[in-house]
Amino acid sequence: VDSTEWRGTYEGGKLKETGTTHWNSPNTGATNESGFSALPGGVRATDNKYCELGNVAYFWTATEYRRDGAWLRILVYSSSKVIRTDSDKRLYCSVRCVRD
Repeated sequence: VDSTEWRGTYEGGKLKETGTTHWNSPNTGATNESGFSALPGGVRATDNKYCELGNVAYFWTATEYRRDGAWLRILVYSSSKVIRTDSDKRLYCSVRCVRD
């Protein structure tokens, strides 16, 4: 449960907005079957530089793995999978509030 790396086969594609208006080509596996419409907002790093706009969607989860770090879910333009990894909370990543 605490492992990182790629998750599933198609889960990321089910979350991503379809097409290449916002996502860079090829936006692999994007179906937006979930209605989540994830957009590739990239990330602002601790050096205040933006990167990966159009390529990657980084989303914080509500779960900490240490006081100054939390888990991320990452969607990539070239994959239909989801990545789970941990990161420093000083990164500026997207947040999506979902009602239970």
